[in-house]
Amino acid sequence: MRFLLPLLLLFGLNLNGQQRYYFVAFNDKPNFKVQLYEPASYISMKAIERRTRNRVPLNANDVPPDSAYLAKLSTLPLLMFGNSRWFNGTIVLSDSKNIMDSIKALPFVSKVTYLGPAYFYEESDGATENSLDNQIKILEQSFDNKLKKNDTLLAGRSYFQLNQIHDNLLASDGVDGKDVLIAVFDAGFKNLDKLPPFKHLFIDKKILAAYDFVEKEEEVFEDDDHGLSVLSCLAAKQTGVILGTAPGANYLLLRTENASTEYLVEEYFWALAAEYADSAGADIINSSLGYSKHDEKAMGHKYSELDGKTTIVTQAAEIAASKGILVLVSAGNEGDDPWRQITAPADGEHVLSIGAVDKYGSYVGFSSVGPTADKRMKPDLAAFGKGTVLMSSDGKVFEGNGTSYACPIIAGAAAQLLQLAPNTSAEKLREALSLSGNQYYKKDKYIGSGIPNIELAAKLVQAKMDTVIDLMELADNNIHISLFSRYPQKVTITIKEPVQGNIEKLSLPLKKGLNRMVLKGYKKRPSGLYHLSAEFTNKVIEIDFMKP
Repeated sequence: MRFLLPLLLLFGLNLNGQQRYYFVAFNDKPNFKVQLYEPASYISMKAIERRTRNRVPLNANDVPPDSAYLAKLSTLPLLMFGNSRWFNGTIVLSDSKNIMDSIKALPFVSKVTYLGPAYFYEESDGATENSLDNQIKILEQSFDNKLKKNDTLLAGRSYFQLNQIHDNLLASDGVDGKDVLIAVFDAGFKNLDKLPPFKHLFIDKKILAAYDFVEKEEEVFEDDDHGLSVLSCLAAKQTGVILGTAPGANYLLLRTENASTEYLVEEYFWALAAEYADSAGADIINSSLGYSKHDEKAMGHKYSELDGKTTIVTQAAEIAASKGILVLVSAGNEGDDPWRQITAPADGEHVLSIGAVDKYGSYVGFSSVGPTADKRMKPDLAAFGKGTVLMSSDGKVFEGNGTSYACPIIAGAAAQLLQLAPNTSAEKLREALSLSGNQYYKKDKYIGSGIPNIELAAKLVQAKMDTVIDLMELADNNIHISLFSRYPQKVTITIKEPVQGNIEKLSLPLKKGLNRMVLKGYKKRPSGLYHLSAEFTNKVIEIDFMKP
């Protein structure tokens, strides 16, 4: 992918524990106005099309750092490790004791930030403990691969996690995320290329690119297996065994996490991966990684920093969202720890952060909670995160626990929605998923708007005319109505209760686009068939519906 090459300057590295990462930020981009009119030189046509669909103009942070600055910096005793368009600078490696002073002396440098030491482990080295468990606290319980009784011939043991979000599109309509590009950020995808449930990705050439930002190489199938399990919720496909929510999507597999350590540099790797995904034209980012504590205490985050704008990884996630990418991240598995709260970048305002529920739809205690430091409700949604059916690197089907697995379930469902309505903006996708949540009108700090209803979300993203999209009476005994309006207007809702003949009229304001409202006070009414009519400015829709 030629358009991605300017993102990184590739060098042969001879690394040891004495080398340290730094981020060098530049004062400006002196030639950005000229480069701004040459977007094809630094982002793909697919990225340009996504910006057009989302009405996102090009701006200065789309342009790469100044080449003259990079050339002058490269004369110092350091290695250039990765350039950032969004943060106008570059990651460098050096073992020189005075390198920060030398860099700061350059007139075009605004700031130098220490990011941590460089550690690279061969697989045989390993960490003394399961490092990924330490860093993002993945809670997994393995089972043997003996199949349980299948509930459907297609989904196998994945049936329950699909059914919980009312995802019937895969089985009934064959909607599988086709032509949608999903970037997956993780710690590695060990043995992905050897396992039958992923064979179709290689046969159909669904993996468009792979890159390891930690090791600076294209090999991502030999490191940690956490990303493999995550990807199984998205892309696995083996009839009667396991099924992800978007097996037909295209993928970018990006390693940003060193599972053996946790330093600030990994947040910058995340940012580089987000820029890579943006330049390649990714529609969706799925990241089952979160940051709070670091190996050097000073690099860790305080709860006060989870305000949607402070941590570098959250800033990167927000910029990605501003480029028209739907960004989904796991809320974190800190619910049972003293920290308890969500981890960055789940605090991003325009990021969909995903918590975990069990098979009954109830919050599970390890799932990180909100709100953010600035009192916004998080997480946003939740999905099956306890006993999630996954693939292991040795080819076994097992059940794992973690928000890491709830997140890709919804990310794949979002790809299905985008396949159904390819001109849908990321903002509308995010809105539709939230509106479809089973507790949209009683959001809480545990699971936000709750479990999305993909059947309803599909109706929401496809709506174009003034209409009643859906109505239902939920467990709260209130009637929930979803509507689409082409412009701001009032709608008159008339409800007739058949047993006693009661009639009630309500005049309600609608905003342009998607609306969901609750009509309260029906818990005392007799059960039976209701008749509802919705009178728009120039249209009347009448519906009969049954209470459950």
